[in-house]
Amino acid sequence: MARHLTLVASALLMLLAFVPGQAAADGSWLDGPATDWNSPGNAVPQSPHKPPEGDQRCFDALVVPDTAAKQALVAAGWFLFNSPSSPAATPNLEIVLAQSGADGMCRPNGYQAFVFVNGTFAGTLSPEVMDSRTDGALIQSSVMSTNQIQAEYVRYKSQDPLCCPSARSTATFEIARVSGAPVVRRGPVSTVPAGPPPTVAPIPTPRPTATPSPVRPPVQAPVQLPRGQ
Repeated sequence: MARHLTLVASALLMLLAFVPGQAAADGSWLDGPATDWNSPGNAVPQSPHKPPEGDQRCFDALVVPDTAAKQALVAAGWFLFNSPSSPAATPNLEIVLAQSGADGMCRPNGYQAFVFVNGTFAGTLSPEVMDSRTDGALIQSSVMSTNQIQAEYVRYKSQDPLCCPSARSTATFEIARVSGAPVVRRGPVSTVPAGPPPTVAPIPTPRPTATPSPVRPPVQAPVQLPRGQ
């Protein structure tokens, strides 16, 4: 009996070893010291979901893969969306956003920001894939110079409603060169409160307009004619 239980436990462990895991979105990496999750010469990572999770209509012709970087991501199973265009002054630096899933409102899930330098993959702007409206989700990225990127992330606390994260973190990334290969390195991060959620001004209730009383014509005294006429 004991040997049978041991064999069953071993089989379960082997089965779990082959079950693909997915890290939950977590922005704690923005709070601690800078860590290096990118390495020079890494290949473009494969999309964690094939076919993508969510309504297939969310993935129809999102972005045309008109560059070598975008084509490499599509070949790795990713679906492109809302990739920012590179400024004319830095055409060699390209940020491409790609997703592997979507929620019920077609917001991207399992998404990542990929950085390419002269068509060479240099790394990502998050150590793990992100889900919309979760802590550490990227909401904006921009190329600041030929070797600097700035990215903004929403920060949630446990009590925050999904509509209204309580803070935002802005991270600066540098493009370093290691043995001639480009690699993305995280720099300083600043976190500020996001401010109170917007409030909707109440619509004023119209005050009833008093109905004017009808104007009576003045009462005229009867005309007295002289006698005899």
